[in-house]
Amino acid sequence: MAQISEREQLIFHIAQAEWDLFQQVQNTGGRASCQDDPDTFFKMRMSQWMVYSDEALRSYYDDCVDAAAAGRNLVYEKYARMMESTYPEEYAQLKDSLPDVSDKTEIVEKIVGINLEWDAEMMRDYPNLRSRGRALTTAQDGVEAGSSMESYLRGELLTYSVRTLELVCRDTVEAHERGENLLKQTIANETQFYGYASLEEAEAKHASLP
Repeated sequence: MAQISEREQLIFHIAQAEWDLFQQVQNTGGRASCQDDPDTFFKMRMSQWMVYSDEALRSYYDDCVDAAAAGRNLVYEKYARMMESTYPEEYAQLKDSLPDVSDKTEIVEKIVGINLEWDAEMMRDYPNLRSRGRALTTAQDGVEAGSSMESYLRGELLTYSVRTLELVCRDTVEAHERGENLLKQTIANETQFYGYASLEEAEAKHASLP
């Protein structure tokens, strides 16, 4: 049996911390079905965290610990911020209860901008696989459509500490400069969790699905 590395343990602990917070989120329409699906949740969240440096992982785990000690729920805050473009009236009622993020917006938009480029590449190169995910931009958000990748990412990034944002931004910019696509790596991780040997195999499979 393969030994689990310290990095793999840290990624699992991050996903576990997020899952515990996710269980405490109260949806306005009642408990969401995804709150009863830990398998999908862990695969998705671990796939994302696998692309970042050890420094970024440790910093975000500290964010989770610090937020819990302060009585904050980072997952709730993420979903609350996503409501700005899907449920603006409800968002207006709760936005003043959310932490001030004015010191984070510039670095968040830098990270979001690169991820939008990466997501456009995924739409171009793996259209069948990517079309089963969220819409691309905030302009496409709505009650029926839900939140886009852009809105989801922005909402999540705004819950990170400035230190974590700086590390994630560093990882993002360095990957971009190397011509790498961290979003592609994230989706590749997801497909491997589901038993596909490659993105190409997953794309071919999804092309045949209704």
